Amino acid sequence: MEAVTKYPGSCGEIIQGNYNGTDMLVSCPVNLYTTVKVLESKYPVNRYKYKKSSSLLDNVLRRWGYGSLSGTFDIEINSSIPVGKGFAGSTADLCGVYICLLKLFHKKFDIQEVIEEFIKIEPTDSIIFPEMTLFDYKQGKSYEALGPYKKFYILAFEGSRVVDTIAFNNKKLPPLLPMDDVLELLKDGIRTSDISKIALASTWSIERNFARLSYDIYDLIKSIMVKTGGLGIIGAHSGDMLGIIFDDKERLLYARSVSNTIPGYIPHYIETLDN
Repeated sequence: MEAVTKYPGSCGEIIQGNYNGTDMLVSCPVNLYTTVKVLESKYPVNRYKYKKSSSLLDNVLRRWGYGSLSGTFDIEINSSIPVGKGFAGSTADLCGVYICLLKLFHKKFDIQEVIEEFIKIEPTDSIIFPEMTLFDYKQGKSYEALGPYKKFYILAFEGSRVVDTIAFNNKKLPPLLPMDDVLELLKDGIRTSDISKIALASTWSIERNFARLSYDIYDLIKSIMVKTGGLGIIGAHSGDMLGIIFDDKERLLYARSVSNTIPGYIPHYIETLDN
């Protein structure tokens, strides 16, 4: 008995900040994927390479009353999502494990169950939701659906630093700044399908994050954006990635042809998933 699931990561966060006293974020799934297999095994060994995913498997089976079966399952993960750079690879892996378990035990997806179990393990990206959602990623106590995911394109640059999500969020950092105005701009962009407003909200958000996490190439990224007709900058608020948002694939391809190299950074040519 086995189940396989393919699940997307994200490309940083569109916005992240403090809203009504709670640290919140909004992100969007992209065409970078993890493929997860959960299978019966007499001698499970692979799963222990994936501490977070293994913990989720244990916790979910215990929640469902099948805790005694946990030792009979193994996990295999094959992922194209960069690790520790801000592409939500851990959240994607957890989603893959959870959906495999749903298939194996003929259960239905339960978003409240997902939130409760994922938050036990680590701060969680909002790609767990079927549409763009403002999410309390640390405690999971609140979320607000904002509207359908939108299609846009990103020339992303992945740096060499590896940022552990749990350790980063446990550090003593300057607080996230209020983002009421950023959120209103994002909501308007989603409502009107105006990618330029979504991109501007993303730019404001990453610029407000400078006190928490430095981005040495920010000015260079901004100059490439202007040169190639980009609309804004998206970034990892707890990772090492900055990208340029385009509303047109041809502009992305143009940017790829003229500005796809920054020493020490790996370029990615990404598009969001809008369904």
